[in-house]
Amino acid sequence: MVKAVLGWTGNPGLPPADLQQIALLLTGAARAVAADVRCAADLLPEDHAARALADVVLEEADRRLSVPAEGTARCAQSHARLVRAL
Repeated sequence: MVKAVLGWTGNPGLPPADLQQIALLLTGAARAVAADVRCAADLLPEDHAARALADVVLEEADRRLSVPAEGTARCAQSHARLVRAL
């Protein structure tokens, strides 16, 4: 789904309710991946560079996921980019 959403060039012509549902699905995926990243990062030593990077990425993910999903292509693509970044 991430690849398909990122492939949109402009408005995909879907109703806002469908776009919001896609954004919500991607929100769930982002939260699941973030939880996996968090678990993996917690296994690293406190001073490991990858752990510091994971902390920064996870803080940004938390910030972006705290904003309610909208029924827009822009919102769905933003969430798809977040999943890809994680």
